Amino acid sequence: MNANYTSISHFVEEKSKLIGKVATYDLLIEGMEAAILESTVSGHLVQYELDDGQMKVRTMYRNTKEMVATMDGLIKIRQRYVNKLNGSVAVLRGGNL
Repeated sequence: MNANYTSISHFVEEKSKLIGKVATYDLLIEGMEAAILESTVSGHLVQYELDDGQMKVRTMYRNTKEMVATMDGLIKIRQRYVNKLNGSVAVLRGGNL
């Protein structure tokens, strides 16, 4: 069992398949939401920890605003992987072409 802490980026890089990366981002986002809620309620938590049984992630933040920005970034990256997995389509319509 690995008792060392790692970064969020290293945690995601360990997953080789797209579906595994999407599931990892889901796990990270859920944990981040809980940490933001705890930080908002208590007013003092600025540390995020996640332990999935194989790896441990610990990250420190200066304030809740940074945590929210990180979660927004995780959501965007997750959506990018979902688009790769399912395909992304844009429909352009216009009457004056």
